Amino acid sequence: MVLNRFTELPETLRDFPESIEAMKTAKTARGDWGIKAAVIRAGLANHKAEFHQRLKDFWLQSFFSDEYLEFDQPYDGAVQFVRALWNANAEIVYLTGRDVARMGKGSVDVLKKWDFPVAEERASLVLKPLKGMDDADFKSGWFEKISPGTYEHIWFFENEPVNIASLRSRLPNIEVIFFDSAHSGKEPSPADLPTIEHFIFDEPEKEEK
Repeated sequence: MVLNRFTELPETLRDFPESIEAMKTAKTARGDWGIKAAVIRAGLANHKAEFHQRLKDFWLQSFFSDEYLEFDQPYDGAVQFVRALWNANAEIVYLTGRDVARMGKGSVDVLKKWDFPVAEERASLVLKPLKGMDDADFKSGWFEKISPGTYEHIWFFENEPVNIASLRSRLPNIEVIFFDSAHSGKEPSPADLPTIEHFIFDEPEKEEK
């Protein structure tokens, strides 16, 4: 939606008509980190530097904002999976690198929209208080504040290898599940962890009597 909105801005239509026409074919894919890959696939790699800078600025301002979070969609099975854990009396924490000021309200609203438990008993959303904070340090630091013995088990579902590497070096007792989706590529995907691509789990087949 951010890319679509950019193609509709009067000033970009006026300043970059050829680029905007080509950009109408740009689509993001599951493994894309940011917009670079989508722009390249649309054949825009060699277009004006000013166009790319304008697009980058607009994307950064829009993507990390409440305005577009309503278009977020959960991964397959995610709502049912989280609901099942919550119904089984697990405590649910949405620990995110999003920050309160830019994405707090939108994050709460979209969780409620898709019927994730949030702002309820045993369900909470934890965002960075300041946007400039390092994601990996923020997430590892949050876990470090948990008093030993508070929980019998803690599972951390995470898609960013940088965050996983930080947590494993500081708190190796936390059980980590790698969610294989788009990430920064700054660290390789962990090969020694349980890995999932969705949250759909088949019911075990009943044995015939």
